[in-house]
Amino acid sequence: MAIRIFRILLGVALIAAFATFVWPTRWRYDHMTVDNDTYPVRIDRITGDSDVLLPGDGWTPTEEALQDSDGTDQPQKNGT
Repeated sequence: MAIRIFRILLGVALIAAFATFVWPTRWRYDHMTVDNDTYPVRIDRITGDSDVLLPGDGWTPTEEALQDSDGTDQPQKNGT
């Protein structure tokens, strides 16, 4: 009887560990295209924060990566 309970608890623990650490993973991966260049993006499933992989900089928060050189994140108007 004790062995049966142990096996059931072990099975439940293994399923819980698999569900927690293997599937789903913490990050969901996607991509974005900026000026005809495609960059990988990872989105944290828990917090919703996103990072973009920039060559030479590594994973950078998306908000910092998309800021203009003047420090604002407003889109540029065409023709002005």
